[in-house]
Amino acid sequence: MIKSVHNQILENYFKRAIDSYHSCIKQEENSCLFNEIAIFATDTQLELNSIKFLYNDMRSANYVIEVRLNLLSKESNVGYYTLILNEEDEALDDYLVFN
Repeated sequence: MIKSVHNQILENYFKRAIDSYHSCIKQEENSCLFNEIAIFATDTQLELNSIKFLYNDMRSANYVIEVRLNLLSKESNVGYYTLILNEEDEALDDYLVFN
């Protein structure tokens, strides 16, 4: 039972990152992002990569959650998208990195 609860939480983090990625690439101001790698955003596939809980230090109760998705094309891994959430699951930042 506990494992299925944990899996659902992790799936929710990945779903949130996927939704955030799609929202990011649909914004008019970001329409030129994929020009850097000469492929269309619609030609990329998302691969679940990792979820990290990052603490400021060992004594701190403060942390952020980093959810990372790989961006794949037919030829190769073209980069990754990362969504950063705070302890209350509010989006703090996101970024898209091309290889």
